[in-house]
Amino acid sequence: MMVCNSSAALAGAQAAEGVIRLIGDIRRGVLHLDDVRQVAASVLERYGHYLNECLTDAGIIIPPAVDLTTGETGAIQVLSHPQAATILAVFQQNERLIRGFKEVEILHEIVRAKETGEGGGRDVDELATMMRGRAPFFNLGLTSAGPIVFFSRPLL
Repeated sequence: MMVCNSSAALAGAQAAEGVIRLIGDIRRGVLHLDDVRQVAASVLERYGHYLNECLTDAGIIIPPAVDLTTGETGAIQVLSHPQAATILAVFQQNERLIRGFKEVEILHEIVRAKETGEGGGRDVDELATMMRGRAPFFNLGLTSAGPIVFFSRPLL
């Protein structure tokens, strides 16, 4: 597993600001799950295309799939890919990739929290803080069929 340490620096408030830009400030009104799902799906699709372009430019071809996660540290990690070091270098050289990853992560964490009831009445800032270091971990996979989001639990 390889880690992009600069990604942790863009967590929290900056990523929450990006989410507010995408879905609006939920402190001003009601946040509807269907609306967030729709925005999350759209952002994931756009981000997946951009990530694929960046990786292709760096000579990384899919397959094999790329599995990115944030794990306990909040830093972006590449799980078991033969070109993990190159993928991390692409992230370290592109703040837009990191910021986009964090926005996708927070949007899907909000959806998961609202679906499972874990979000309660929390606002975006509280949800962003809540998600740090908690299992299940956010994963973004980039496959030949496109991007996919899933949550995983750490191996014991």
